[in-house]
Amino acid sequence: MSQSMFSNSRKVSSLSKWRDYSMAEAASFVTKNGIIIVCAVSQPYLPFLNNWLISITRQKHQEKVLVIAEDYATLHKVNEKWPGHAVLGFFNFTSRRPRHLLQILELGYSVMYNDVDMVWFGDPFCYLEGNHDVYFSDDMAAVKPLNHPHDLPPPGKKGRTYIYAVA
Repeated sequence: MSQSMFSNSRKVSSLSKWRDYSMAEAASFVTKNGIIIVCAVSQPYLPFLNNWLISITRQKHQEKVLVIAEDYATLHKVNEKWPGHAVLGFFNFTSRRPRHLLQILELGYSVMYNDVDMVWFGDPFCYLEGNHDVYFSDDMAAVKPLNHPHDLPPPGKKGRTYIYAVA
């Protein structure tokens, strides 16, 4: 199989249909075993999407990917090259991310959300064992002992605040 980001052989007609392509239709199209891998992308991040998809393709999970396009250019570009794998995210995805993820969960699917500025060096699904509602991975926050103070740390240099679970 090609290592291109757009390596799907499925053909779907006219690009004009993608403006009305619903989240439910897209989720149904991409799901494999009830699992969907979701990312959000705008046109300037298409090169990151390409690299991210290459890494997912190497782990043989590319058919489960649903791209939530933040603009029409991305929606059309992805669906032109990889029909059915992008749905419009109604812009400003960061504020809408919980709503879109909840919508997919309410459709009955398991969801893995990834940022496209990362790559997969291995298959993460072997680490997702057990019966849990949510899994988190954060390569930025230090591992804390169980008896650590639960005060929020000051914002990082990029303005991020990390929230730690309280047992």
